[in-house]
Amino acid sequence: MVLPYQAVLAAAAQSWARSAAAALTSSNASATAGAQDYSVGDFRVSVNESAPSFEVFTSAGAEVWKTPSDRPFISVSTGQANITDSSGNFEIDATLLSAPCTSPVLTSTSQSSGNQIDLSGHFQDSAAHCQSYAWTLSLTPSSSSPESILGFNASISSLNSTAQPLNVNTHIALASPSDEAFYGLGSQPSLGNLRGRLIPVWSREGGVGRGTDIVSNYLNGNPSVSGTFAGGDALTTYTAVGTWVSSLGRLWVLSGSGFAIVDLASQKPARTLNDTAAAALAGKNQDGDLSASAGGTIEIVYEGPTVGGFVGGTEKGNPFLEAVGALTGITGRQPRLPDWVHDGAILGIQGGQEKVEGIVKAAKNASLPLVAVWLQDWSGTRLQSGAFNISLSRLWWNWEADQELYPTWSEWVPHLLDTYGVRTMSYVNTFLANVSSKSSGYNRSFYDEAKAEGRFVLNATTGDDTPWTVTSGPGIDAGLLDLSNDTTVEWFKALFKEQYYSVPIAGAMQDFGEYLAVDDTVSISSGNVDPRVFHNAYPGVWARLLREATEEIGRANDTVGFHRSASTFSAPYTNLFWVGDQNIDETREDGMRSSVSAALHIGLSGWGHSHSDIGGYTNTLSPVGNITRTAALLGRWGELGAFSGSAFRTHEGNIPQVNAQTYTNSSTLAYHAYNSRLYRSLKKYRKALMEDYQNKGWPLQRHPVVYSPNGTVARSVVDEVFWFGEALLVAPVYNVTSQKLAIQLPEVDLDSEGEPVNSSVQFKNLWTGALYKPGQAVTLDTPWGKPGVLLRWPLAKGEGVLLQSLFDFAARENSTKLVA
Repeated sequence: MVLPYQAVLAAAAQSWARSAAAALTSSNASATAGAQDYSVGDFRVSVNESAPSFEVFTSAGAEVWKTPSDRPFISVSTGQANITDSSGNFEIDATLLSAPCTSPVLTSTSQSSGNQIDLSGHFQDSAAHCQSYAWTLSLTPSSSSPESILGFNASISSLNSTAQPLNVNTHIALASPSDEAFYGLGSQPSLGNLRGRLIPVWSREGGVGRGTDIVSNYLNGNPSVSGTFAGGDALTTYTAVGTWVSSLGRLWVLSGSGFAIVDLASQKPARTLNDTAAAALAGKNQDGDLSASAGGTIEIVYEGPTVGGFVGGTEKGNPFLEAVGALTGITGRQPRLPDWVHDGAILGIQGGQEKVEGIVKAAKNASLPLVAVWLQDWSGTRLQSGAFNISLSRLWWNWEADQELYPTWSEWVPHLLDTYGVRTMSYVNTFLANVSSKSSGYNRSFYDEAKAEGRFVLNATTGDDTPWTVTSGPGIDAGLLDLSNDTTVEWFKALFKEQYYSVPIAGAMQDFGEYLAVDDTVSISSGNVDPRVFHNAYPGVWARLLREATEEIGRANDTVGFHRSASTFSAPYTNLFWVGDQNIDETREDGMRSSVSAALHIGLSGWGHSHSDIGGYTNTLSPVGNITRTAALLGRWGELGAFSGSAFRTHEGNIPQVNAQTYTNSSTLAYHAYNSRLYRSLKKYRKALMEDYQNKGWPLQRHPVVYSPNGTVARSVVDEVFWFGEALLVAPVYNVTSQKLAIQLPEVDLDSEGEPVNSSVQFKNLWTGALYKPGQAVTLDTPWGKPGVLLRWPLAKGEGVLLQSLFDFAARENSTKLVA
C-alpha cells in the first residue's frame, strides 16, 4: 500500500525525474594533483580520494558543492532530538545528539552507465561505533532542464550485516563563502538573512509573541495557560519546508519529511540547538542578524540513515529569482487563483446570517468592493474562558452549518451571491470535536462516525481504539484525523465534498496541520507508520486531500483554499498561503511586521501567493498585559495588505468584541473601503506578477536583496521595505499613528533578468512624484491611506500600462480624508 505522504513525495520526485536526462561521460584527468574529474551531465565533479574531498561546478564554473575545511563532507551521529508536544507547541532539544564522526575515508569512486556517480567509504575514527559505519554519497544530474540541478543521496549503513535498522543522524556539509546570504526554509517570521543560524525543519504552532516581550514570557513561563512553549520564539514556525536559496544563486531542496537541522554557517554544533520555553525565557534564539559572526560551512543534519535532495547553482540571470525558479521546478508551484480574488475585499465576519447580511449591505453602501465574506463560525462557536471574564471565540469542529447561526445555510449562501454578488467562504481543519454538549444541536456527529470507523490518530497507551486527544486551549478537545491512512483520506475527502460543496461556497481557510505528536502515546496506521517521520509530511497530505476534492468536483479553478502549514512539496496543492496567526500589534516578532518577513521567506522557498490576516488574529488579555486592535492598526495593516497580499482578507480576531472592526463605525468602514479599492487598483499588475510566478517561479513579494544581492542596506532589511514585483518598493507604516516615515532606501543593482541597472535609476513617490536616489535616507509624508510606495523610475516597458489603474487611483483619491 502506498501511503498518502509517500505519494506526495513520490509525485514530486517523479515530476523532477521526468525532466532529467542523465548524460554521464568518461572521466579525464584533473589539473589538480591527486584529483580526478568526472563530467556528470552539466556538472564537473572533481574528486580527491586521498583528502578525501570533492568539488562540484556547473559547466560555466559556478561552485555548487565544495568540501568544507572545518568538517567532513559526510558524517554520522547517534541519538535523537527530544521533541515534545503541548497543544501543538513543540519544544526541540537536540543536546542528546552525540558528537559526529570526523574521519571519513573515501575508498571508491564509480560512475555507472546510467545516471549517477557514487562515492563510498567508511570512518576511521578511534571510536568503535564510528568504525562500524559505511557511507555512500550519490550524485545524479539533470541535463534536459533549463536549470542546473543535481540530485544527491547520502546514506549510512552498518558494516555488520546482522545489525538492526540504524538509529543515526546523517550529516552532509559544504563550504559557504563568507558573503553568501540565505533566505527561505519556509515561513520565518521576524528574521532577515538566515546566515549564522541553526534552523530546525519542524512544523508547529508559531507561538504568541515569539520573543522576549511580557506576554510571550508569561505564556512560556506558565504552561497551564495555553500549553508549554505557547509564547514561542524566533525559530517557531508553522512550516516544515526544506528549501532555501542564496545570494550566489545556489539552491537546496531536502526531499525527505524527517526532522532536520539546517546549519547555515552558525559555527555551532547542531546538538547545541535548544528551542524550548526555558531557552526562550533565557533570551536565546531571538531575532537579529547573526551573519557577522557566521562561519564558512553549511551543514544538514537529517534524522535517519539516509538524506536526499537537490542542489543547484545558477549561472545566468538574477541569482535569487533564477534560483527560486529552478527550485520550484523541483517542488512545484501553487495553482492559479480565481480572477474574482483581485476585484476586492474578503471580509472575515462572525455572528450569523442577519449580522453578516447587514454588514454586506453597509459595505456596499460605503463603496467597498466586496467579493466574499469569510465565515469561520459557519459550524458554530463555543466560548473559551479568558481573563477579566471576557471569553475567547472558538469554533465547533463539526463540519455542518450551525442551526442557530446559519439556519438556512444552503439557501442563504446562494442568496448572498445572487443578491449582492458576494461569495461565501468557510472553514475546515484536521480535527473533529465531540459535539455531545453542543447547545445549538447537530444533525451528525462526525466525531462519533470517525471514532467508530477508526479514522483518528489513536492513543497507543490504552491498548484499545481510544482516540488520541488534541487540546487547543482549555476545554477545546478533539480527535485528530489519521491522514497516514489512505482510507481516512478518502473518507474525509468524500465528507468535504458533501458537507462543503453541496452549497456553492468559494473556498475555505484550511487550518492546522501541525499537531501530530511524535511520542510513544501516538499510533497511526495501526502502528505501521512512524509519527516522527509523518509529522512534517502531514501538512502536505492535508493540502493534497482538499485540493483533490475540489478538482474532482470541478471547482478547483473558482475556489480559494488557504493554509498556514506547509511541507516541502505542498505548494502544488494550495493556491494561497496565509502567514498564520499574528498578534494584533505591529511588532517584528509576531505582529504586523512579522507578516512581511514571513512572506519574504516563504516566497523564496517557492510559494508565490501569500497574504496575512488584515488586522492580525491573536488578542491577549492577561494579568501582565493586553493586546487589542485599534482603528489605526487596522487601517495601516489594510494599506500593507493592498500592496502585499495575493488576496485581501480581514480577521475579526479571537476576541472580536475588544477589537476595532471594519464595520465598527463609518470611519473604519470608509478606511477599509479605501484600502479595498487600492488593492483592486493593482489587479492588472498583480495578475502579471502571478503569471511570472506560474511561468518562472518568481514570488510577488521580494526581499531587497533580490535586486541588490550584495548591497549593505538591502542585506540589513528584515521587514522595513520590500519589493512588490520589480516596479514597486513598499515601506509600511508600522508606527501606526505616525504621519511621517523615515526609511533607508535600498540599493538597486540588478533587474529581474540579472542585467545591471543604469546608474540613473531613481525612486519616485507614488503620492507626491518626488524623486530619490537608491541608498538615500528619506523621510516620507504618510497620512492615513498613503503608506510609503515608491516606483522604480523610469518604469520598464509595459509596466506603466499594468500600473495605470493605480496611478488613476492615486490621482482620483488624493484628496480622500480618512480617520483612524
